[in-house]
Amino acid sequence: MSSPRTPAPARLGSLLALALALLALACRPILPAVEAPKPTRVKATPPPSLTLCWVESGRFGPATASALVIRHPAGDVLVDAGNSLNFLAEIEVYDPPERRRLRRLPGLLVPKTGLSDQLKAIDVDPAGIRWFIPTHAHVDHLGGYLDLPPIPVLLSAPERALIERGAEERLNEVVPAHAAAIVPHANTLDFASGPYETFPAHADLFGDGSVIVLPLPGHTPGSVGVLVTLPEGRRILHVGDAANDRKGIRKRWAKPKLLRWTDGDRPQAEETVAELHNLVEAAPKIELLPAHERSAYRKVFGAPSRACPRPIAGVDAPATSPAR
Repeated sequence: MSSPRTPAPARLGSLLALALALLALACRPILPAVEAPKPTRVKATPPPSLTLCWVESGRFGPATASALVIRHPAGDVLVDAGNSLNFLAEIEVYDPPERRRLRRLPGLLVPKTGLSDQLKAIDVDPAGIRWFIPTHAHVDHLGGYLDLPPIPVLLSAPERALIERGAEERLNEVVPAHAAAIVPHANTLDFASGPYETFPAHADLFGDGSVIVLPLPGHTPGSVGVLVTLPEGRRILHVGDAANDRKGIRKRWAKPKLLRWTDGDRPQAEETVAELHNLVEAAPKIELLPAHERSAYRKVFGAPSRACPRPIAGVDAPATSPAR
């Protein structure tokens, strides 16, 4: 099934916005530092068969809309879902200025193929996914969920509250159709696992340290990042839209001026960037994946995954759950 394309005038406007944003990259102030606590090391014992795969649903120039599939013996996890095939129809509820904004930014990353079909193409059964974790509630991270069978969704408490509000009233942060689909399957992440490196709290999905969820508020109230430790010891941190690029975290830079409006709480978002900076200073081997920086995915994966190996069966799920 093919998706409707973004109208030509909107694409031209998007090209101009992209060009201006690239020019603005040179004008990014250094953010204030935040005090870095002493790192708390948490041992990770990932199962030997754990794998991490890249599914790219949309691409425009250097930008991507992508999902990650984490294949753990205790269950598959999907991180982010890109846009929906029905993007244009779903944003019709908004006023013309908001529709134009959505078409010019996330509208450039509408998929040609539904996420279910993309997952099946790499031997992942969408109906078998244990959890879906969106890094946050924006259209280009939640939309693809509508192309999937019902899957339990793990959300931080603030993000769950935002999505529940979006099911009751029209919010720019959450497309109503997405909120309506998510709410019946929402579960609240429990950040009760104590400090992790320089972060004060984390959620350990499987109890073995292989998949860690970190709170990254600011872009939206309950944005999260997902850190995966692979069997060979590599550590990959998907930061969602907490930062637009890796350099912004490593240099402790503000977002480009033309993109700062995307943060719901800019002071909190900038503090989160400073906290991520502290993390990579303490653990410099962590590989960063900002949600839309395609070059970061290419560095980690080389190219979108053509297959996603199944984990070894027969390993029991942990007795505890990261949700409450």
